Amino acid sequence: MGFDLYGENPENELGEYFRNNVWWWRPLWSFVTDMCIDILDERDIEGGGYNNGHLITKEKAREIGSRLNKLILDGTVVYAQKKYVDILEKLPDEKCDLCDGTGQRNDAIVQGQCNGCEGKGTRRPWQTNYPFNTENVKEFAEFCLASNGFTIC
Repeated sequence: MGFDLYGENPENELGEYFRNNVWWWRPLWSFVTDMCIDILDERDIEGGGYNNGHLITKEKAREIGSRLNKLILDGTVVYAQKKYVDILEKLPDEKCDLCDGTGQRNDAIVQGQCNGCEGKGTRRPWQTNYPFNTENVKEFAEFCLASNGFTIC
């Protein structure tokens, strides 16, 4: 599953289309909503969590893009990325639920070493699958500024 964003009246190629799979989109949208709480209303915040055609207006898209660029320039985004990565790295491994922590499976899908944990019995927490980085924020900011508003599908 992914989030496909289409510019309403793009100024150039940068504003035509932006895509993130669900893993990249969730942390990006969370950051955007935290940093743009004064720009987005409740409907926008909720609408960004679903790919059901919610429209972010031209004015709001430009404000979001400008705000994100400012946060990139002042180091806020790099700091947020470092903090986010540090939090994920500090999370302890969890018992593998596919093999109940044994490292071995004996079911209809796998006979032998567990494919979920590669036989270790533990694996990284689910939330570590959700990356966040400055480059993705930058690409989204560029899209926002050139999109003249966008629809989240």
